[in-house]
Amino acid sequence: MNFLKRFSLFESLLIAVILGTHLYASFSDAYNFPNNWFTRDDAYYYFKVAQNITQGLGSTFDGINLSNGYHPLWMIVCIPIFALARFDLILPLRVLLVVMALFNAATAVLIYRLVKENLSLSAAYLAASFWAFNLNIHATVYETGLETPLAAFTIVLFIYKLSQFEKEWQPKGAKPVTAHQISLLALIAVMVMFSRLDLVFIAILGGLWIILRGSPVRFLAPLDMVIIFISMTFSVAIRTGLDTYNSTYAASAVEVTLIAMGIKLSALYFFGAYQHPRTNPVWKTIRQTLSALTIATVLIASVYLILSNLGIGKNFPRSAFLLDWGISAILILAVRLAAHWFGNEKIKIELQQPTPMTEFRSNWKNWFSEALIYYGIVGGALALYMLYNKLTFGTSSPVSGQIKRWWGLLKNTVYDYPASNWPSFFGINYQWVYDAWKPASNLLIPVAKLLRPIYPGADTLDERYYIAMLFFSIVILILLFANARQTLRAFSNMALIPLIAGCGLQIFSYTTTAYGGAKEWYWASEMILIVLIGSLLFHLVLRPITKKIKNTRRIFEFASLALCVSLAYTHTTYIAAIMRHNYYPESQSYMEVATYIEENTPPGAIIGMTGGGNVGYFIRDRTIVNMDGLINSHEYFQALQNGEASQFLSERGMTIVFANTRLLKQPPYFGQFDPYLESYTVYGGKGLLYLWPEPKYPQQK
Repeated sequence: MNFLKRFSLFESLLIAVILGTHLYASFSDAYNFPNNWFTRDDAYYYFKVAQNITQGLGSTFDGINLSNGYHPLWMIVCIPIFALARFDLILPLRVLLVVMALFNAATAVLIYRLVKENLSLSAAYLAASFWAFNLNIHATVYETGLETPLAAFTIVLFIYKLSQFEKEWQPKGAKPVTAHQISLLALIAVMVMFSRLDLVFIAILGGLWIILRGSPVRFLAPLDMVIIFISMTFSVAIRTGLDTYNSTYAASAVEVTLIAMGIKLSALYFFGAYQHPRTNPVWKTIRQTLSALTIATVLIASVYLILSNLGIGKNFPRSAFLLDWGISAILILAVRLAAHWFGNEKIKIELQQPTPMTEFRSNWKNWFSEALIYYGIVGGALALYMLYNKLTFGTSSPVSGQIKRWWGLLKNTVYDYPASNWPSFFGINYQWVYDAWKPASNLLIPVAKLLRPIYPGADTLDERYYIAMLFFSIVILILLFANARQTLRAFSNMALIPLIAGCGLQIFSYTTTAYGGAKEWYWASEMILIVLIGSLLFHLVLRPITKKIKNTRRIFEFASLALCVSLAYTHTTYIAAIMRHNYYPESQSYMEVATYIEENTPPGAIIGMTGGGNVGYFIRDRTIVNMDGLINSHEYFQALQNGEASQFLSERGMTIVFANTRLLKQPPYFGQFDPYLESYTVYGGKGLLYLWPEPKYPQQK
């Protein structure tokens, strides 16, 4: 009972609705689970590996090849659940659906508390309900069966704990920050990182936010890091063109960016560009920033030229250094001017302030000791994970990520391309997986259609979409700048700076590195940011009304609750529609393709598929081997690159392939399987083929 008392009436109702609808779904017809809910093939990579681990086969999808192509924390969640697969293949899916509902409820409650404690009750109602019941968020985060429910929960938990930490150290007379507090936050950051490895940026920036508390550096440096990253890579891309950038220059651009990150941040600090912007005249801030960036650019170019002459650095367009100087100067100065606007107006210009060197001498011991605790835990956990992977799987990082970066370097690959246009490069392409800002971007499409009378044309939807985006971005900035004090307080208390910067670095880590397989579920942190920023904007719009007109606060709260009910009704109706009860016969095959393969192959057959996650989970008395390599071994990835994949798989007992033969002729397969294949039946555009141990004819090089 004491546990239940910790939840407010709204939280209790929210949890009840979420769990109630998902429990209803969990008892629905078995056919629903692979066909209406867990429809993403990638999810079954987790499910089958988890099942094999519980059966003592190790971390393997096919029972033959060891693989680490997954995010570790979600696999840990899946392992005990898929121990149940030995009794019934649908039972663990029913349990997993409820587990995901628990993550949904926990995330929604944390969002509610975070927004309520820092903004308003009406904003908290809407934020929590929007997260819990928005159909786009639900489809992307909670229906895939992938790691996103856990990732979203750990991010919100981390932000909530940072928010609490912010209030603990800020008040006068507050107790000193302890090693225990920092260690706890670091452990949560480790959870964030291992829920999705690309969330390492949020974990790193969270440490800066904690350690540099009380200093303007914590606000400015994370944003500068995003600017430095995009400025250097964009400078190279605009100089070479995106196609050439992806195929030739992406690796060297990232190398130079990492060098630039260290040099520019150091130069900005020691030139005084991280002092409080209100303590200096604007002209002095501009001078300090430009001086720091100029010296830094010279040093970056010199270092890279030396590395190139030593044979360490790769080819790099030297004019990009000048472009980078101009772009980064404009953007970093814009951040400084914005910081001047948002800064405490009570701070006077030329207020006596320690020089950067004096500040560094005064604080470096404390910074170092706290960094040792925080990054010792985060970095140590990452180092142990990489060492374990190297010893167990022969590679220190998940093979799936390595393969997708390889795809991005290939021309005319059958799989996803890297960012091939500028909207994708910046993560704002609403027509592709590089739309990192759903569901906010979904709201702009109807607005873009309404603009057609003003901007006519049957093929101008793109232009109208970006006009709408620009318009709303300007409106949002005006609203934030007009409420500078409230905005600064919210950004501080809700730890929005590390979240914003972490989202930016995560997006650019894909778009600027020729990554060839991004998916829509990668952007969970961006969805959380949208919900929190939307809550802030909602609060800022209503705040002046509630202050001037009596009783409006209650009216808005009731209106927010009404919207919550509407969202919940739409959500429950949707779930009831897709998760039917007593609709499908029990004899209905879960997957017709699996039944077809069973009917046309002998028991015990080892069958290769390009993908094959769901078939591998549901097929009986056969083994499915993943041929694209995402959930195969590092050795297979090397064989695929070397054109030896058919021999590699044949040596491990694979005798049958089920795939589209035209697909196997193109990159990344390059026709290397063709001499070994002989078709004997076709189903749904795919061939069921024999894989011979020896080629039928000489393979062309």
